[in-house]
Amino acid sequence: MTDTSMPDEQAVTIVGSGVHGVHLAIRLLSDDVVSRDRLCLVDPSGLLASFRRKSRACGMASLRSPFVHQLDADPFSLRDFAQKHGREDELVASEDGADRPTTELFFDHADRLCEQHGLESLRVDAAVTGLSDHGAHVRVETTAGSFSSAWCVLAVGYGGSYSMPAWADGLPSSAPVAHVWDGCFEPSAVGDSERLGIIGSGVTGVQLAASLACPERDVVVFARSPFRTQRREAGTDWMHFSDALEALHSYPPASRGRERVVADARYDGSVPPYAMARFRRAVDRGWITVEATEVVDATAAGGTVVVTCRDGRADWFDRLICATGFGTPYEGTLLSRLRNETSLATGYLGAPALDDDSLRWRRADGTRSRVAVSGAAAQQVLGPFARNIVGARQAGNILADVIETEPAAPPTIRG
Repeated sequence: MTDTSMPDEQAVTIVGSGVHGVHLAIRLLSDDVVSRDRLCLVDPSGLLASFRRKSRACGMASLRSPFVHQLDADPFSLRDFAQKHGREDELVASEDGADRPTTELFFDHADRLCEQHGLESLRVDAAVTGLSDHGAHVRVETTAGSFSSAWCVLAVGYGGSYSMPAWADGLPSSAPVAHVWDGCFEPSAVGDSERLGIIGSGVTGVQLAASLACPERDVVVFARSPFRTQRREAGTDWMHFSDALEALHSYPPASRGRERVVADARYDGSVPPYAMARFRRAVDRGWITVEATEVVDATAAGGTVVVTCRDGRADWFDRLICATGFGTPYEGTLLSRLRNETSLATGYLGAPALDDDSLRWRRADGTRSRVAVSGAAAQQVLGPFARNIVGARQAGNILADVIETEPAAPPTIRG
């Protein structure tokens, strides 16, 4: 049962219970770094809720990552789970021999881990609204109250910072236009005979189009750039603490140089071969039409939306879905508030200035706070896989050691 009360003090508070928050909690508990009664996850949405919803929204049938990239401390836990339950057929073969789990297998395994470690009972059903740095502890402000914590780890993802085309700003709220990650978009609500437009030629747009394609429905994908196929989101050398990371760390923390290195290393917009093959089959069957152009304007018209393209063509749709990615990982509500309201140091694009060895957020005077960061906002330390499951595992390795090395003081005895 979710904890709806506010603790007085915690040793470790994890903000967010997505992939990064859940893996870190499991890692800390598995390694006996922190006791259950002094650990909490603060998230109003539920364990893994955001990742589950996004996976369903874009029709993701299997993960891009190999089975060793999962949420348990033991890298082979998911494989063993599949074998134990006779589900080896849900480990999908890949071109490079690294079998990938189906989405259903991944979440079933993750749910088992959450149940095994009792994580739901550690979740505080609230949203964090602010933090205040008090040297030896952090004051955590939430929608349900406030409390102190010796450590606070931000595992908040993009915090709703999605990228929408500029032309969408002028549309009325009633227009049938949404971002695929919007909570209001539900793929099961798309009618069988709807004429559907999808903006974006990356992995999300490709998976979404393939999952919604059928003989009765017109699906049109607007691809302003050619499709690019890549197995991974970046080169595999970034999965390890290697020369690539050393080169990244040669630039100043939170700098434009680091941001450029990460951006150049990521294969943003690329599509893995298995997803592209499924998409191409639907195109060949005539279920998907690809328009190699860019939508530059859209107008709501009687329950539909009319688009104008850069090449002068116009078209209409019952529904328009934007699969146009995220904004920067530093523009979420909480990170923006911390940048403006605390003495925690930031740099280019508002990136947090993190310590390379500990992921601790530095203060303006250069000292290390007890606020740490995991996920996409830590990409200037962990590299282009920071947002992925392998990035969660990298962060877990670092943070478990840091928190174990500097444990919290015993809880205050109140008279």
